[in-house]
Amino acid sequence: MIVMTRRAALLLAPLAAGLAGCQTTRAVATAPGSDMNAADLDFVTYAFNVIQFDRDECGIAEAQSKSPEIKAIAAKLLNDANGFEAKLAPIAAEAGIKPPTVLRTDLRVRAGRLRLAQGRDLDRAFVEDQIFSHEDARNLQDMMMNEQGGNPKLAALAREGFDLVNANLVQLRELQRRMMLAK
Repeated sequence: MIVMTRRAALLLAPLAAGLAGCQTTRAVATAPGSDMNAADLDFVTYAFNVIQFDRDECGIAEAQSKSPEIKAIAAKLLNDANGFEAKLAPIAAEAGIKPPTVLRTDLRVRAGRLRLAQGRDLDRAFVEDQIFSHEDARNLQDMMMNEQGGNPKLAALAREGFDLVNANLVQLRELQRRMMLAK
């Protein structure tokens, strides 16, 4: 008799989904001869995950926050995410990349945690989550820009996204600082 632990099932779930062909948590190169390297695929995977995460969290913040400042930055971040996706999707499609269709588990958990928060806890968690994901995105974009080879259009978009992420980080950190002072 074979007994499968919960941990083993969680580890095998992405593999089973990938084999079934229905849902993926990573971008997949589908075109033979694609000029995408492993760093490009990682970037596309991460970008699509962060875009969906931003859509989830910004929607929650806009709907549940009482702070006009939080609502305003959530709307801006959502607009930025949608704009970046509008540029990324055609590049990925042209290169034969199928983006992930399922949000990473850690990001789903973070968005779910935010959905349960209220008041200042919601505002604080939203800003902290956004700072964390923006810092993570900036690090990946920096790595992508320094990678040799790969898709030149994707590298150019990573450079553009790097500037946008840095500008957003400045605003998020300033908002976090003001929130701490307002306690």
